[in-house]
Amino acid sequence: SSKMSLNSLTSGGGLVKKVRKREKRGLFAILFGLCSGPEAGVGPSLLTEAGPGEDAAGYMHKLGGKGSAKFWQRRLFILKGTELFYYKDRSDPEPKGVIRLCGASFYFVKSTDKENHFRIKHPDFKIRDLACDDEKWLDLWTNLIQDTIEQATRQKEMAGWVHKKDKGGKHGWKKRYAVLDGSGILRYFENPDDLVCKGELNLKDATFEMVGEESDGDRARRSRASSSISGGKFLFNIVMANQVRQFYTEGFSDRTKWKDSVDAMGALRRKSLLGETDVIVKSWVYKKGGGSSVLGRKNWKKRYLVLTKDKELFWFKSQVPDNIFANRSRALAAALGSMELQDSGISVSTGYASKYNHVFKIEGGNRKRGFEARAETHISMLEWLRKLEDSILSHTPTDLDKEISVGEAQMV
Repeated sequence: SSKMSLNSLTSGGGLVKKVRKREKRGLFAILFGLCSGPEAGVGPSLLTEAGPGEDAAGYMHKLGGKGSAKFWQRRLFILKGTELFYYKDRSDPEPKGVIRLCGASFYFVKSTDKENHFRIKHPDFKIRDLACDDEKWLDLWTNLIQDTIEQATRQKEMAGWVHKKDKGGKHGWKKRYAVLDGSGILRYFENPDDLVCKGELNLKDATFEMVGEESDGDRARRSRASSSISGGKFLFNIVMANQVRQFYTEGFSDRTKWKDSVDAMGALRRKSLLGETDVIVKSWVYKKGGGSSVLGRKNWKKRYLVLTKDKELFWFKSQVPDNIFANRSRALAAALGSMELQDSGISVSTGYASKYNHVFKIEGGNRKRGFEARAETHISMLEWLRKLEDSILSHTPTDLDKEISVGEAQMV
């Protein structure tokens, strides 16, 4: 991973935040501690301690105590989805606590008493200070935590306070901390850091219904109507196949966020039922690897290459189903590697010297990454070139377009 670039956010140089875009790596590489370049090999791993149903596990130090009586405690941390649980060790039957990463922020800290120190901040939780044993573990944990936070944002996962009406209507409204994750399950807790939920709802087939919202028209009239709903309560219903549950938030923007999240979960479900996929193009190719043979040459290895609608390229050792890309974390975990095509300067090319036919190259970007791939047929190569070009940029015809058009004409 690239070196970290840090800028102080305080005059005293205390709290700092990573500001340079870090190198993106596949979750597979992050968990197994794989690196590239001259130091390539297997280093520290976050899968060594992970058990069934656990995404990652390893030890860190957590700052505990209160006031001036704070001290560092070594704890076992286990990541499940977007929740980071911590234990004293494996002998603990239940976790000591949880850090929910949905909606959280990550910062490095310049600490005088602890190296490899970072901080997780969340508007609904107290600040959590953590530290790793060395820089290698710091690199693994920070990459994993930041990837998890970003994934939750992309998938429109949601966590926050809502008021939930009692199902039977006997006890009125109860304030609960609700968490809606990528599985489509809404869990609600009495407090944000509680370990045991008070209940859950399956929202995979649910729809969101505004209550008291004016029809499209005058914005000021709509705002007045919304703010006056039941004394400032922003009401909504979640409609499921067998029941309707009522909620309200204390802010208009919070209700909008819940609507976006519930709608996103419903869209994922509908895509799954309709058989829609996020895949643009896929096929077997031969990819030139980073290793070397006994003769000192890089090897060509057969890989299953997939380009998704999110402009991301994945390669696998074996063929994978299209529906795996509905959940990016699953795709990353299964992939040997990935590459985002939204970085500036990335381009595809062909026609350079090669002893093989149907070879194309992807190179450039902010991190100067790239590789060569060899399609099994000329038609397959042309399809890859076209789709890659379309994904990288919206462009006027280029020399590569002309080359593809000529190649297609020659195939007729």
